[in-house]
Amino acid sequence: MLGIISVKKTIKYGFLAIMLLAGIYSCSTEIDINTTNQDTPIVYCILNTADSFQYVRLQKTYLIEQAALDYPPHPDSIIFPGEIVVSLERWQNDKVVETFRFKPTMDIPKDTGFFPTEKNILYQAKARILPEQLYRLYIYIGSKEKVLYAETHTLGSLKVVDPIPLSVRKVSLYEGNNYTCRWEPVSKAGVYQVMVRFNYNETKDGVTTLKSLNWPQGYSNPGSNIEYLSKDISGARFMHILDEALKAEPGVVREAVNVDFQILSGGVELRYYIESTAPSEGALMEKPVYTNVTNGIGLFSSMAEVNVTGLLLSSVTLDSLAFGVYTRDLGFLDHTGDRDSTNNLIE
Repeated sequence: MLGIISVKKTIKYGFLAIMLLAGIYSCSTEIDINTTNQDTPIVYCILNTADSFQYVRLQKTYLIEQAALDYPPHPDSIIFPGEIVVSLERWQNDKVVETFRFKPTMDIPKDTGFFPTEKNILYQAKARILPEQLYRLYIYIGSKEKVLYAETHTLGSLKVVDPIPLSVRKVSLYEGNNYTCRWEPVSKAGVYQVMVRFNYNETKDGVTTLKSLNWPQGYSNPGSNIEYLSKDISGARFMHILDEALKAEPGVVREAVNVDFQILSGGVELRYYIESTAPSEGALMEKPVYTNVTNGIGLFSSMAEVNVTGLLLSSVTLDSLAFGVYTRDLGFLDHTGDRDSTNNLIE
C-alpha cells in the first residue's frame, strides 16, 4: 500500500500505510521532536484520482513516559479541541476554480494497534480529483489560532498495458514462471507499487467462505525516456507467500477463484518520504523524515490507480497450488476441481 499510500480504509497497503513521525522540510516547519511537548499538528492526506471521497487525518504530537508505552494516551492527548476547518482548493491560472470543505467522520474503521481513541477520526469530503492540477490544502486550528498549508500537483492518468481484462487471458504464476505487469509512465509520478490480491474459497465444516490474500510488491521508481515500466511478480515467491500465510488444516478445502491486480502511482512527495524513512547505510546515520506541511508536520500528496480484477489462473498454476511442494498440504483443488494427484497435469 507505496500501503500507501487517501487515508481511507487500509490506505492502499503500502503507499498509504504511511504514518509520519516527525521531520524537517523548511524553516517554517523546523521542529525538535525531543523538546517539551508543543502540540505540533500532524497531517496526512493523499488525494486519490480514482476515488470520489478524499480524507484528511489531523492529530497532534504528545509526550509519553517510557513506562507507559504499553498504554495508549488519553484521546485528548492527540485531538485538537475546538474549531477545526479543513478545506481543499483547486487552482488554475493563479485562480481558485473549485473549493471543497471537509467534515469530521468516524465511519472508517481503524486498524488494530496502539490507538488512544475508540473511533478513527478523519475529515472527509466528496471530491473528484482531476489529474495534473494544483491543489492546496488549508487547515485552521482554532485553539492554536494557526493555519496549516500544503500543496501538491496531482498525477497524470495511469494506463496499464498488462494485465488487461480479457476473459480468455489466464495468469500463470508458479515456481519457475513469473508474471510481468507493464504500464506507461505517469506524469509527475515519483514512485509506483503493484498489489496482487489472490481470491479463493475456503470450505470448513460444510461452510464455504470467500477469502482474499493481499500481496504488495516492492516500490518502483520512475524510469527516464522509456516507453513503459514493468514489475516482475515472482511465481516462486507467490507459492511461498501462500505457505507462510495459510494454515494446513485437516478437512479444509480451498479453491482458487481469481486474482486482482492493482497498479498504484504516487507523487514525488511520497517518494521523498519513502526515501527519508529507508534504513540508513551507516548505523549512526540519522535522516530527517520528509514533510511538506507548513506550520506542522506531515504529508500531502496524490496518487492514481488502476484495478484489473477477476483474472483466472492457468491450469498449471492451479495444479501447482494443489500438488506443489510448498502448498500441497493447504487443501487446494487442482484444475479438474478435485484433489486427485493422478490427474494428468496440464503442461
